[in-house]
Amino acid sequence: MTFSIQYIDDEKIEKDYKKAISELGNFFELNWEFNKPRIFLVKNRVTIDKILGKKTEDWVVGFVNKADVYMLDRENYEKESCHKFSEEEYSKTIKHELAHSFFQVISGFKNKPDWLWEGMAIYLSDQDETKNKPKEFSEFLDYYEKSGPGVYKESGFVVKLLVEKFGKQKILELIKSLMSINSKKEFQDKFKAVYGFELNYGNINEQLDRV
Repeated sequence: MTFSIQYIDDEKIEKDYKKAISELGNFFELNWEFNKPRIFLVKNRVTIDKILGKKTEDWVVGFVNKADVYMLDRENYEKESCHKFSEEEYSKTIKHELAHSFFQVISGFKNKPDWLWEGMAIYLSDQDETKNKPKEFSEFLDYYEKSGPGVYKESGFVVKLLVEKFGKQKILELIKSLMSINSKKEFQDKFKAVYGFELNYGNINEQLDRV
């Protein structure tokens, strides 16, 4: 399978990239100097499907491969996806995908549970600002192995709650522990060890009520 690529000098993307790398580095406490993530702009849905080796849904506009980021080119953003284009949202999507790159590095390239994987990227890219905050959480725990558009509904707000109520060090400890976690049960045990309570809707919603 053959793909054609070329280097481009895009000042806007480069500016967004540098800003995101700096801010994410501060959060994750990672000074990324060598083999930094690269951004590959993909022209169309067909090419995304070929790269991933499967048919993708029209809401998929970015993904990571190891540390590198693949983004649907903004020129075809609306034509090749179900999303409306804006420069602000595109910048947030770049940061979202780069957050995945940082997550990969500190987790030992683990990306489960999916709610934590996506929730971190949503929170750190401020994409939760355009979503309706749930009055209570009732869905995010369905997304451990499973992924899908539903994971974006609550996960960013769950991560925001955990970071703002308990501090970032606990969630960084949790993410770093993923490299030695091999099951949902092991993750639940680690979550309880870090936060002092079991991971369930009742306990999370109780924390939400106290904010």
